Amino acid sequence: MAALLILDFDGTMTDAEAEGTPYREGYLGDLAILTGLPISEVHALAARFEAEVAAEQGRFGWDFNGRIVAPAGVDPYLRVMPVARMILDEVGLFPDRASRNRLLDGILYKYNYPKTHTAFRPGAFELLRTVKERIETYVVTNSHTAPVQGKLSRLAEEAGAPGALDWAVERVHGSARKYIIDDDFTAVPEALMLPDLSRPVLLRRGLYFEALDALRKKHGAEWSDVLVVGDIFELDLCLPLALGGTVGLMTGPFTPTHERNYLASHPRGHLLTELSEVLALI
Repeated sequence: MAALLILDFDGTMTDAEAEGTPYREGYLGDLAILTGLPISEVHALAARFEAEVAAEQGRFGWDFNGRIVAPAGVDPYLRVMPVARMILDEVGLFPDRASRNRLLDGILYKYNYPKTHTAFRPGAFELLRTVKERIETYVVTNSHTAPVQGKLSRLAEEAGAPGALDWAVERVHGSARKYIIDDDFTAVPEALMLPDLSRPVLLRRGLYFEALDALRKKHGAEWSDVLVVGDIFELDLCLPLALGGTVGLMTGPFTPTHERNYLASHPRGHLLTELSEVLALI
């Protein structure tokens, strides 16, 4: 039985497809300005490149510092990452990798994230209300802390219970940087190979480990007592699984088949379709 529950946020507690559409539109609009291309041409290029990305999961992904750290097709935020790079390649702009990463992963992400809608998954409020009484629970997310806190407060208000999730608001740990690979972090193997995926899943996410490990130690839990729920195996779940934790993958229409198959066969892996199913794991 789990003693500590760690929840991801975007795509896990929320419907990423509904939320992320304005983010994608804003991101592509900025690329049109940067490249000087008509927005219609940028959309046409994006559609063509998205089809390529979907067809080759092993080749494409979120390229951070020259390594793929997450799949490309799971949500609008990740789908736009390789597509943006392919558009810049098409027009020959920002060839320097470091400058390109700062632009795409930093400036454009931060500028367009506030444009997202708020669209919680059904049962989000009920799950948080229930786990408050049953298990120590935190939100650990790549998103910035303040916007996530604001969304949780809004969720309580929409449920007719203002302030009911103040406890969760205080337990949001943002900017977890789950995508940063630290070669000096050697508590886990370098990578994991999944059947039907031609590239490795990189495990050494040192900053994410620090966030998880601090919470684990705070509550005197072993890794076997930790349950992590997320919607992207590579970002949210591969590390805690390698450390001995239990994981639940919130699945959706774009969840990669190789992730589904791997977790379906793993004794500490679970596939979830609704937030209410988290309760059975604690």
